[in-house]
Formats: sequence, structure tokens, C-alpha cells
Amino acid sequence: MVTTSTSVKAGYRFGPFLLDLRSGDLSRNGRPIRLQEKPRSLLLALAERRGELVSRKDLHEHLWPNDTFVDFEDGLNAAMSKLREALDDDPQSPRYIETVRGRGYRFMAKIEVVTDAEELAYAASPAPGPAGQPAAPAAPQSAATVKPRLRRAIAWGVLGCLALAGVAFFLARWRAAHARPVSIAVLPFVNMTGDASRDYICNGITEELIARLGNLAPGELRVIAPASARIYANSSKPVQQIAHELSVQYLIEGSLEQQGANIRVAAQLLRAQDQSRLWANVYEGDLSDQFEFESSVADSVGRALSLHLPPLAHTEYRPYKYEAHDAYLKGLYFFSQRTKHGFDQAIESFSNAVAIDPRYAAAYAQLADAYNLMGQYSWMNPRDAQNLAWAAAEQALSLDPSLSEAHAALGFSLWYYRWDIAAAEAEFRKALALEPNNVNAHHWYAQLLMTTSRFPEAEQQMQAAFDVDPRSPILRANLGWLYEYEGRFPQAVEQVRAVLAENPNFLAAHYKLWYIYSAMGDKTHGGEEFLWIVRGIADSAHEQKIEDLYRNQGYAAALHEFAGGSDMEYYGSLVDAARCLAAAGDSAGALAQLEHAFQVHEGWMIYVQADPAFAALHSDPRFQQLIEGVRRHS
Repeated sequence: MVTTSTSVKAGYRFGPFLLDLRSGDLSRNGRPIRLQEKPRSLLLALAERRGELVSRKDLHEHLWPNDTFVDFEDGLNAAMSKLREALDDDPQSPRYIETVRGRGYRFMAKIEVVTDAEELAYAASPAPGPAGQPAAPAAPQSAATVKPRLRRAIAWGVLGCLALAGVAFFLARWRAAHARPVSIAVLPFVNMTGDASRDYICNGITEELIARLGNLAPGELRVIAPASARIYANSSKPVQQIAHELSVQYLIEGSLEQQGANIRVAAQLLRAQDQSRLWANVYEGDLSDQFEFESSVADSVGRALSLHLPPLAHTEYRPYKYEAHDAYLKGLYFFSQRTKHGFDQAIESFSNAVAIDPRYAAAYAQLADAYNLMGQYSWMNPRDAQNLAWAAAEQALSLDPSLSEAHAALGFSLWYYRWDIAAAEAEFRKALALEPNNVNAHHWYAQLLMTTSRFPEAEQQMQAAFDVDPRSPILRANLGWLYEYEGRFPQAVEQVRAVLAENPNFLAAHYKLWYIYSAMGDKTHGGEEFLWIVRGIADSAHEQKIEDLYRNQGYAAALHEFAGGSDMEYYGSLVDAARCLAAAGDSAGALAQLEHAFQVHEGWMIYVQADPAFAALHSDPRFQQLIEGVRRHS
């Protein structure tokens, strides 16, 4: 009895290519080809009308309905260019797609419709024998006709093959488990326009390209984070030295030039070992098509490095107006400065981006980060910062639940502002599951673990952050801070001093070194760092008063003066005021400041339980009540 089934159109085969209509995958001779959403949609639209002229107007309506795209002409040209590159099709001598100048395009190659039944039949067909002939059936043979010696030889042969197969299997598993990913750094793109106001574009291209590469082949490609790459802006160091310092095999260099109304962006991939150029690309046009350029670079790098690229990559949201993306790039540029002015400008820029495009989830996530850190650094009222950061993170997640940066921002807010350890940890884990190379998520999760005395886990998270951001000053300084919490004071001092040797004016590192010396009871070195901090944050009159007290009455008097002037509007941290009084030996005063900090729900209270600076207070019932109060919020 023969059964029949209705054939279902599953794909199109043309030349060596197969387009799977169910998944959208394009393959060539069985090998997947990574094709972005627009080129893939363009291919499908043309293939569906094989032999017909498809007008540019029809393609506009098919690819960008409801006028969601600003510059259709450039967008269509870019999509067609990518499609021709994937098909290896020459527009001058086309094999697949004919250009009808001024009118549209025609798919000219013969197409074979592939059905489910045909695919199943093909997959189930027996492998051919020699010379393409079916394998001949083996003649039946009785086991009794095989001599004992031959049987033993066969048995030993089978065992040997099984042993070799087992060794090969476990060797392959071992190699897979111990394989090191390919490593690459994107150096800051050079602004060659002569216009410093274009610096933010170079910064934005660099950061977005790093993000795209980071998501290109997880597990196969290690991409250095922007903070470490930024150190080499305008560096005269040779390629090999930079690669050595970052522990990478490859580097991407790029530049931005102005040509009339258009820009020219060039990029090249270099192998550090011999400085050979493996690939280069140039984009000329306006900035409205920057997304396509960055994606093209990422895809080309992946192919040049022989990475296994997923056929359907996650498509990043593209704002429907270029002005929104431009504001977002400005926000990234100002955010990277890590100053109060920089954060103020970043907040303004990200706010402009979401005002222009209310569905821009990435801009909301960055806005949440800026508010979170403004509150932590006491550059705005912490309660306002908490509320604004929370709202921005929630909005980002409502638009894109798979956005790792938004989960990390929400995790920070839950941990630092709300003291909800369990919920914050869950958000950090979600962020890392979505994007294993999310440096902020690793860094902030490490601090959460540090504040709960889970030090081995904290070190693991810090190491994971270092793997992708090895030169970040704040990561390196906070590793010293972690050593302090563990009681490894000599290592802590050495770690932070190494950061200051390269960044002598890095205020956060001076703070951490002061924390360490205070916990050690080293008043000489602690006093030196304390004065450095005072010079960095106090107004000139108060700075002079504290320095006079330090010289005339000693370190303790200067600490008391600093603590007396500390509030959330001036120096920012009541916990730092308590730390000053604890270092001065004034336990009662330190405890009073901590109680004040708890009453106003200062975020820094989350650190107090594990902070060695307050070790002398641990036996005090009032201190234990404070710690229990913080825990209840968890």
C-alpha cells in the first residue's frame, strides 16, 4: 500500500544555494551563509517572483513598510550589495540578480522548489557505492565457516577500533573544553575629519562594533571591552606591543574621514604576530547607514577568522530616525568620560534619543546606567537617581526582555539602592546568560558577592570581567578593594598602587587605597591618601582648613573635620564619614553616622557588613541591629 502526502514548499534551490523558507537560512553546498534580515528579505522577495521585474517601489513596501526607514535608496543599495556579496554575484555580469537601471531588479537564475517530502527522501537515500553505484548487498555467510583465529583477529580489531574511537572521542571533548577562543581588540577609530565634534562618531562606531563582534560567535571569539581599548586612543605603540598588553591575536584599526556631505569609514583586520592585513573594508555615504557598515565589518571579520557564524543572528533594533541614533552615540561618548559633566551630558543625550524614538531600548538601558552611577557617586540625589534608573531599566526590558544591559542595570538598582540581594543576583545572572561578556554585569555581580562575603565567587566574576576588559582602571582598582575585604592587605596595596602608577590622578583608586590603609591602621600612608582625596573634592577654603588641622593637630582632627562636613549634598557619603571616624578611633561617632545613613537609606550601607573598616564595631548591638535592618530588605 502506497500512502501519499501533500507536498509543502520548504525552500528554493538555485545553483549551489539553498534558501530554507521555514528558517530563513541560506546555505551554499550545505555550508551556512550568514545573511542579515534585509538582504534575506530582499532575496525572498525576488525569488518569489522569479523572472519578473520587481520595482524599487514594491521592494520599498516589502522591506520597509509604513515609512519606517529614513533613506530607502541607501538602504536598498546596501541590502543589495550584501546580497550580491553572499551570492558572489557580479552586478556587471550577473548570474542570479539582474539590475534594470532606474526601475528595479529581476531574479534570473533557474529555481527548483524543494518540498518536505523531497528533502526527507533525499535524507533517507542510501549512500552510493564505488563509482556512484549503489552498494552491493553482502553475501550471507555462516559464522561456522569463519576459523577461530580469524574470529579472534576480528574481535581484537573491533576492540582496537572501539578503543581508538573512545580515545578520539575523549580527545575531541578535551580539546573542545580546553580550546582557547580567538581574541581580538577594536582600537578606537581615528577622527581624520579635522573636526573634533566628530569624536563621538568614532567612539560610537568603536563601541558598537565591539558589541556586534561580542555577539557574533559566543565562546569562539573573545573581544576586548571598550574601556581597555580606549586606553590606546592615539597611541604610538606598535601593533605587536598593544596585542601583547591586551593578550589578543588580532586587532581592528579604523578611521573616519569627511568627503563633502558624506563620510568615509575605513577599517582593517590585522594579525598581530606578523602585522599582516587579513581584510579591509571602506564605507562611503551618510551616517544613516552606519548599522549596515558595522554589521558588514563584523560579518567579514567572522569569515576572515573562520568562525562558525549562526545563520540567523539576533538583529539589533534599528531606530527609525537617524537623529535618535546620533543622540545615542553622543551619549556613549559622554558616558565613557566617567565625570559629573560627562554623565550630565550622557543623560541629556540618551533622553533625547528616547524622546525621538520611544522604542529605543538600548538608549533606555544606558540611561539607567547613567542614573545608577550618578546616584552612587553622589552627583545627584540618590533617591531621585534610584527612581529614574529603575524606570529607565523597566522601560528597556518592556521593549526588549532579551537586552542584557537592561537586566544588569536593574540588578544594580536592586542591589545598591533597594538592598535586595536575591532579586539583584537573579538579574545579574539573567544578564550574563544573555551576554556572557557583559563586563558591567560581571563587575557589579562581583561587588554584590563581595558585600556578602562570598569572596571566591567574587574573584571568579572579577576574573571573568578581566578576561574581556584587562586594562580597565576601575576593575583593577576594585580588585584591590576585594583583596582588602578578604584581609589580603599587602596584595590590596600592591594592586591599587599599580593602577595609580599608570593613572596618578584616578580619584577612585586613591579612595580605595585610603580605604585599605584605614583598615590596616596605617595612619602615615592613610593620611597621605586622605589629603589627596580632600584636594580632589573639597573647595579651596575647606581644603586649606583640613590641611592645617592635619599639620597642626594630626590625622584624627583632620578626619573629624572632614566627617563633620560630609552629607549627601556636599561630599556625598555618610558611610565615608563613618569610615573617617572609625579610622580616628571614634566608634560612637562612626556608629551615629551609620545610623544616619541607614535612616536615609544610603546605598553604601550595603557594603558595611563585610567592610573591614568597621571591624571594631561588630560586637556593638546597635551595629548588629543596623546590619539586620539591611538584611531584612534582602
